[in-house]
Amino acid sequence: MPATRTTASSSRKASAGAKKASASQKSAARLCEQNGRAIARVTKSLEAAQADLAAVRGSVGTGATDLRKDVTRLLRDARRDLTKMSKAVSRDLERAQRDLASAAKSAVPKPAARSRGGASASKRKPRSRGGS
Repeated sequence: MPATRTTASSSRKASAGAKKASASQKSAARLCEQNGRAIARVTKSLEAAQADLAAVRGSVGTGATDLRKDVTRLLRDARRDLTKMSKAVSRDLERAQRDLASAAKSAVPKPAARSRGGASASKRKPRSRGGS
């Protein structure tokens, strides 16, 4: 049996698919880092706002106390929601990276399967109707 040859074009196609997959994985990782940095900046800003609000606590009048409490509650809820969103984004990006990796593995070109249905149906003889 003769050895199977790999043509240059087929090896180029396989390596191009691998490069495309790795580039997609790198861009997903870069996006994950950018999202992480943005979420860290927002978290830092919320912490600073909470610290400033705590510093103002004693100097506000009686009418502003309710407003201060509302803003404190709003900032606390925003921080909690930001933490939840951060976890959800990281899970989604990890899932996307896994999907990209599995898609890259399945993108390897496979030889086309031969279809037998159409070819064999045209070669059949028509059945005779009568018994003569």
